[in-house]
Amino acid sequence: MANGWRGGGTLYLTLPRALVALANLSPIVAAWFLGARSSRQHAIVAMAVAALWVECVLFSVQTLSESMAVACFLPAAVLLRPDARLRSVVVAGFLMALAGLLRFQFAPAIAVFALLVAGRDARMWKGLLLGGAPVVIGGAAIDLAMGLAPYQWIFNNYAMNIGAGRMRAIGGVSHSTYAVDVLRYWSFAAPAVVLAALMAGKRYRPLLIAAGVNILVHQLIGHKEWRYLWLSLHILLLLAAIGSVNLARLTVAGRRLERPQAGAVTAGLVALWSVVSILLAISAPYSEWRNDGSASRLASIAGRQAGVCGLAVPANRYPEFGHAFVHRPIAVYALGTERPPTISDPGPTVTAFNAIIAETSRPQPPAFSRKIACGGSGDQRACLYLRPGGCAPNAASATREIQAVIEAIDM
Repeated sequence: MANGWRGGGTLYLTLPRALVALANLSPIVAAWFLGARSSRQHAIVAMAVAALWVECVLFSVQTLSESMAVACFLPAAVLLRPDARLRSVVVAGFLMALAGLLRFQFAPAIAVFALLVAGRDARMWKGLLLGGAPVVIGGAAIDLAMGLAPYQWIFNNYAMNIGAGRMRAIGGVSHSTYAVDVLRYWSFAAPAVVLAALMAGKRYRPLLIAAGVNILVHQLIGHKEWRYLWLSLHILLLLAAIGSVNLARLTVAGRRLERPQAGAVTAGLVALWSVVSILLAISAPYSEWRNDGSASRLASIAGRQAGVCGLAVPANRYPEFGHAFVHRPIAVYALGTERPPTISDPGPTVTAFNAIIAETSRPQPPAFSRKIACGGSGDQRACLYLRPGGCAPNAASATREIQAVIEAIDM
């Protein structure tokens, strides 16, 4: 264990992802219980989709607030039902509040779901308030401990991203962005998923409405990303899985099979969903989601080299780097590709670092003659180079420190 926290270990990176992956088993379990409200067959297909669908797999290991919020909300959706015991409603309230705290943009959809299920039932509202209060109070206490006003970070987020128009400036402002993304990511399966979700049945209508509310809320946000809709997408997939069983029963009943709930039909549906997921997973949109991580691994290798006191990386790939990857407190600098200082022509900044990660498609940086390792492919292939000597930061290098660069480009 000790080696995971010191000496260049990576446990502090892998452990959070492992915990997120573990937490994201909860939507799979929730899918079973949501489907079981209709039948065992619905439960099996819903659970299979939650476990095998391409986004369910990709998002499940990402340390994203969207993933964690969904992992909290779906179990709450299972627990919150009119005939639930008060204890279950309290737990549902706790999980729903936690989901809203983790991803406050999901809060309107979560609130609408609670309103639709609880209605005028005072007992349910009592349970929801009892469960949610500790989360709300705890969140405020953490803010106070950090020297902030309670939930000041939410107001700051709104002021910067909506009030100041930062999200709009980033891009992705088209009102058709999400409609285009549905066709881009789900391709030929998109119409079938939407149709099947509408066939899930009346008992799942609160979930369907919550998914729609979440989409509408995110339509109002200037910058749009596919992951922002993960709550809606997961709900639609679960309802589509349940609806696909209903569609199969309508198609098969009274024709070739006497019992539409037969194991063969269930296996066929699971196989169909699996094949569609695989076909989508190997398509271009998903293959572009993540690179092979070679640049981050090169940064990690740099941190393990004795004598390395500063590292320069390509500014155009800044999301792939950070102090966490070098495992020790050495300065990281981001250099551009067009005007000096650049990776190929670092100029006076060169004295601040003695390790550099350069893409092989560009000229090799002078003075960095010792090649340590390479990774990646095509235009993304890069190598780690070292130069002799130490590090002497200066005024020129200070402006290229990676945090300063990120702040300068307002990211």
